[in-house]
Amino acid sequence: MTSIPSSNYEQDLNVKEKFQLSRFLVKWEMILVYILILINLVLIIFKTDLYSVRTVQSIVQSGMDLSLMVLGMIFVLMIGDIDVSAASTMVFSAMVMGLVYDATGMAVFAVISGLAAGALLGTFNGLLVAIVKMPAVIVTIATQSLFRGIVKIVLDVNVLKNYPSFFRSFYYGTLAGIPMPLIGFLAVAALFCIILHRSTFGRKLYMMGNNVTATQYSGISTIKTKIAVFAVMGFMAAFASILFVGRMGGGISSTVGTGYELDVIAICVLGGVSTAGGKGKVYGPIIATLIMAFLSYTLGLLGVDANSRKIVTGIILIIAVLIPNINKRSIANVKLRFLYSSNKNIEAVNIRTSNEVKELRAKIKAVNKDHSVKDKGEQIRALETRIRNLKSKCQETTEKLRAEQKKDAMKVKNRFK
Repeated sequence: MTSIPSSNYEQDLNVKEKFQLSRFLVKWEMILVYILILINLVLIIFKTDLYSVRTVQSIVQSGMDLSLMVLGMIFVLMIGDIDVSAASTMVFSAMVMGLVYDATGMAVFAVISGLAAGALLGTFNGLLVAIVKMPAVIVTIATQSLFRGIVKIVLDVNVLKNYPSFFRSFYYGTLAGIPMPLIGFLAVAALFCIILHRSTFGRKLYMMGNNVTATQYSGISTIKTKIAVFAVMGFMAAFASILFVGRMGGGISSTVGTGYELDVIAICVLGGVSTAGGKGKVYGPIIATLIMAFLSYTLGLLGVDANSRKIVTGIILIIAVLIPNINKRSIANVKLRFLYSSNKNIEAVNIRTSNEVKELRAKIKAVNKDHSVKDKGEQIRALETRIRNLKSKCQETTEKLRAEQKKDAMKVKNRFK
């Protein structure tokens, strides 16, 4: 048995795909950047007097209370699950922070208590999903009502107003003109980016999202991983409650934050994270968070009412889900149906001819560049003649196959008369 040299084998493993600018510019994350730029251009054109540094700061700040939950939701969606209790966890954690601070006056202890409460609620979801084997959507719908119900029982119609003052000052503060929540969001997002794209834990999430059975057989504890993912989601929801309370001016009630979890999921989907699991990157949802903030704020400045804004946002999200599914195979199916009359033989003839024509045109370019070639004109004319002949023959064959297809269709039609 012939052995393969280890040096060659390692070299093959380390081959990296070359950077291609054309491919990079059409990546989904770059498309999101173009959308963000377009929204800003619309704002500049139609509301020039309102487009200022302060306006941009306000736009960014308006979307930051969701940002940390978006990061947690990326992990949940990556393993093919979903968490619709995120907003209820956020409000529950905010309530714990408020009650603890009201009772002790210790800001650090209040924050730690709220973060711990969020992590525990997330772990509870994870245990039900991973060990009891209940579907994540059913579990989190149930716990959404459970967590929100506890908040309503505890607070009733009261409003918690006693929170550490730095919640509000941090949310509306700036550093060198950059909103503080954005700086915090990007710092945490960088950590999540490293975990998902550069760590073993991140590889596990991709594996589970693509094939959880194969992941189990590879020796990975899917139960522990799922529990950890939901615990992280709960912790990030609790972390987000600090920004949420800051945005609300330092006070909450039992009814706030309703529907936030749907906005969080929508941002992740817009950012290219698949709800089926195993697909997506952290960069997309980061850009999508800013897009949703700018979109909502811009539509408001243009006088679009709240209901119409939801419609526009919904349409954009539908388009965002459809675009990644338009791949080479789907484009090939459209071509087969409309260009080749759903005839595989016609498709094969045209594809083969197209490839041969490309090769001949490449030869023409090579001949033009090679100054040492004699009778360059004759060679080019000969190649061009071959191209014309190929196209002519392809057209004749296509027409013949179409005629045969119509004839067969007529036979079938007459047979069933």
